[in-house]
Amino acid sequence: MNITVKSLLGLPACLCLTLALVANPVVAADKSITPDGKPAPSQPLAKPGSKAAIEAESAAKTPYEKVQEVFSGDLTVAGEKVTFPQDNPSVKALIVTMEPGEVTGWHQHHAPLFAYILEGEVTVTYEEIGKKVYREGEGILEAMNVTHRGENTGSVPAKILAVFLLGDDGKATVDEAAPGSNGVKVE
Repeated sequence: MNITVKSLLGLPACLCLTLALVANPVVAADKSITPDGKPAPSQPLAKPGSKAAIEAESAAKTPYEKVQEVFSGDLTVAGEKVTFPQDNPSVKALIVTMEPGEVTGWHQHHAPLFAYILEGEVTVTYEEIGKKVYREGEGILEAMNVTHRGENTGSVPAKILAVFLLGDDGKATVDEAAPGSNGVKVE
């Protein structure tokens, strides 16, 4: 998908930036070097100083002095292809704080959710997938249509920046019954 300025007219500025960054990702240069200092076979033209290396470095530049990529991709942690809302698009950003041992209810997200772990550690249990641990400094594209719940498994409060790309039904989180509970909600 290629986002153009014309297609963004009429959308809120924060959504325009989000869509432009997601649809037109910046590709970082592969700096894989073999032990003898030569480019790795997957990048035979990326020899330092080569045209390919210069082009890759140029493509990775941003208008910012310091950039640290925390996530880039189009698949959720459950392997779902991310799809953006078609109607009533909006963005909602929250900082969620979970105390040590705190557990969320079982739920799903019916909209794309990017999460960045600001502090602490969170373990998320996904139906039919298992557990995944996320720690400070990690960014994830959360599962959308897979029932899951999170738990602060660390010893300090966990803080998570959650950015929802809402629209359609407008719900960021939808309560679900626990897996295997035959539809009965179990906390």
